[in-house]
Amino acid sequence: MLPIVQLRQVTREDVNRISRWLMDEEIASSWFGHYACGDPIHRGYEPRLMLRASSEDWTRVFDRDRRHLIFSIYAGDEGHIGECQAVFDTHGDVEMSLLIGRKDLWQRGFGASAAIQLLDRVFYDYNVEQAWVSVPQENIAAQRLFVRLGFTPVSDYSECHAPEGGRLRATTLALPASDYYNRRIQPAQGAGAAPPIVTVTGLPGSGSENVASETARLIRAKFIDDAKMTDALAAQLNRTPGEIHALESGYASFWTRALRAMLAPWERYGTMDASAEFMYTFQNLDFPDQLEYLTKEEYIEGLDATVSSLVADGPTVLHGFGARRFLPKGRPTFNVFVDMPLEIRVRKALLEHEVSPDQARRALKRADKEFASIYKNLLGINALDSGQYDITISMNRLTVEAAARMVSGAVVRSASRRLTHRPQTQILQPA
Repeated sequence: MLPIVQLRQVTREDVNRISRWLMDEEIASSWFGHYACGDPIHRGYEPRLMLRASSEDWTRVFDRDRRHLIFSIYAGDEGHIGECQAVFDTHGDVEMSLLIGRKDLWQRGFGASAAIQLLDRVFYDYNVEQAWVSVPQENIAAQRLFVRLGFTPVSDYSECHAPEGGRLRATTLALPASDYYNRRIQPAQGAGAAPPIVTVTGLPGSGSENVASETARLIRAKFIDDAKMTDALAAQLNRTPGEIHALESGYASFWTRALRAMLAPWERYGTMDASAEFMYTFQNLDFPDQLEYLTKEEYIEGLDATVSSLVADGPTVLHGFGARRFLPKGRPTFNVFVDMPLEIRVRKALLEHEVSPDQARRALKRADKEFASIYKNLLGINALDSGQYDITISMNRLTVEAAARMVSGAVVRSASRRLTHRPQTQILQPA
């Protein structure tokens, strides 16, 4: 299994390390990229000069130039370990380059992980027809890496005379977009197999919706989030999104469930919390017969029809709504649960909202209870039962991108196993 890496924005400390690494001849010669007379080229900047650049120049180079992407490569406790770049031309091609500056991490898969993430970004986020790399012929490890990723050698050429004599030679390897999509998507779908359905469920504040969205991007699937599902369900039931939310929220607490049991028509008007004015006997309450409130049965039937419709036309990633209960039979499915410890969600909330730690902790604990209650009382599902999921992703030390790569890889492996063990169909010929 490849190690997990992250592609991050470049900092001045990163550039300082890149500058030091490139002074080491052995490290410089490992640069997976464009060469000129043996010197690794930074198309967008020269490290030693960039260290003294103004904030405006820094932003122009690293943030605003959409035709030249530059990322620092980070790997967990190892920290900053390298850099990768993608340079786009006017013909729909992109040149990739990559450097792992930590010698102790060579030949351990970090370069392959970074290359895969960069390929995903350039092919899925940009209209790219082909990716290519220029690798010195002496760098056998780099050439083998890109061949394993699907690149094909297309030409050899001489760069120039080497300082110690002789000529520097490089090999150009290319990967067309069509080949990349086939390598990435075909295992997930399989020849003649039904397109996969992935469901992602997660605790409030865990970032599960972002993991679901990124997973959909990686496997090139349609992404249905909570808002899209609500709109589709409202259209199916000829209701408003407000009515949908009111019914769901009404199953979040004991008091609203108790009130519903006594006064079902109140569902139409949303949720009610426990308070003193509700602690008495209701008498002589009369509701008009024409009041057509949304019922649980109507909601469940509508959600069943909505999910079936949304997943009918290709690979789909669904977030929330207990969608796995309503998935059509006969389709390959993969169910994911995204977990994150409470204290990490608290720290995340402090960064995103102006609240105190106690406020964040109380709000998240209440949200967790409501989350479990809605699933149990409305959908009849124990959302926290790990046995219902194919994989559980803990976000205590993972980025969204890393988690999505783990999910997409598991989806592909699951589909490959189904294809490998799929029984052969016997075709009966007419007599």
